[in-house]
Amino acid sequence: MAAERDMSAIGEPDTSNPKVRPADAADRAWIAEFLRERWGAAMVAVHGEVIDAAQLPALVAEPRRGLATWRRLGDDAELVSLDAVPPGHGTGTALIEALTEQLCAEGCTRLWLTMTNANPSALRFYLRRGFRLSQVRPGAVDRARRLKPSIPVVGEHGIPLHDELDLCRVLGPDTSDVAAALPPWSRAHPDPVVIARRAYAEELRFTAPVRSPAIVKAFATVPREHFLGPGPWRVLSPMSMAGYWTTENADPCHVYHDVLVAIDEERRLNNGQPSLWARLYDELGLTEGAHVVHVGAGTGYYSAVLAAIVGPAGRVTAIEIDAALAARAAQNLATAWPQAEVVAADGFTFRPERPADVVIVNAGVTHFSPAWLDTLAPENGRLLVPLTNAKRWGGFLLVTLAGETQRYPTRFVHHVGIISCVGGRDPEAEARLEEAIAKAPMTVVRSLRRAPEKPDASCWLAGDGWWLSRAPVADTDAAGSGDV
Repeated sequence: MAAERDMSAIGEPDTSNPKVRPADAADRAWIAEFLRERWGAAMVAVHGEVIDAAQLPALVAEPRRGLATWRRLGDDAELVSLDAVPPGHGTGTALIEALTEQLCAEGCTRLWLTMTNANPSALRFYLRRGFRLSQVRPGAVDRARRLKPSIPVVGEHGIPLHDELDLCRVLGPDTSDVAAALPPWSRAHPDPVVIARRAYAEELRFTAPVRSPAIVKAFATVPREHFLGPGPWRVLSPMSMAGYWTTENADPCHVYHDVLVAIDEERRLNNGQPSLWARLYDELGLTEGAHVVHVGAGTGYYSAVLAAIVGPAGRVTAIEIDAALAARAAQNLATAWPQAEVVAADGFTFRPERPADVVIVNAGVTHFSPAWLDTLAPENGRLLVPLTNAKRWGGFLLVTLAGETQRYPTRFVHHVGIISCVGGRDPEAEARLEEAIAKAPMTVVRSLRRAPEKPDASCWLAGDGWWLSRAPVADTDAAGSGDV
């Protein structure tokens, strides 16, 4: 979003002197909303990376009429966003001066920023406040637009947006001149959140375990905090599901552990356990260019992970029945994952326009939806669905299509406790499922069969137009030999 973040007129100072203060936890929701209102999103695509500005340290100009966000990069700092409403009241200047005063007190040596070639007003503003041009990176905005397609193609006065300009303000008398300095993003520099995200993905590679490098890379690059709302966060450990606890602050590093994070604590609606989904995605054999239908997208984190796995040539159709959550997911995914589309609909009955290579159901059901089975691509289409009881416990079954047949190889993948699927539960079906589990574990299931084939002695569980068999697809006799 480098091309968007310098679009607002910051304004020249007048005689007013806005009060500037550090942001606190109570400001986080406002900051996220302010960034969305001013720029369309809180995510910044700049110098080859995506930054969630809503999670950064911030200064607020009272009464919440201006905002500056920044991050420390070693001995230097980067001004990520600066905005004032309305312009022309000295708010931008007050924010810049308050920030430089704070950074000087912290021993910071330089303050950097990146803007585009298409905002001469912003360039004038920064140059008059002690910043100097360090370098021009031709075509950098064009490359950033691949990460964030919503970046405009033209800026102020109809100037085409193509290039990034790095500006620097020297903060201390003992600091070398701008000409001798390199921007911190062009130097090897440890970002603690990036380090935490990579370590988290590497840990999932072992604990899940995960064989696919694309899945590890997706978890290492998709910013989980972007989908959780402002911190501190309420966290649920898979080792003790009795109660949530609160992270000590809003440091995004806290969410890079194998824990569940509350989206709506009252409903026990969570951003689920990363190791579980990493393992399940690995079992699906997801490939670049695939079409995935994701039923129960929540706020979009795992839809973004899936989008990163299938790549720009792939497609993720993210279904969410809760209109408010669907809106959040659409907003979150629009920043950097154009291959993911959010649809506010009943995922139990939704049918996409084109066949799905994979359908992933992110909520517990008592029975299969014909729409899911009919949606699958005839060759190697896969359905991953959790059958669960009234207490939300059960297991995932993986159903695979193998050509034009009414028999689908099916196997148990993993036990799970998961929120129930709206529209996917029926009292009678729930009773039949409980009875089937009481007689034999879900691990005995070997195939799913559809009408007109009728249940035989191998039937483990029957529903409307389908039944699960203990016999594999190749078996043609009705005896069945599974555990009972």
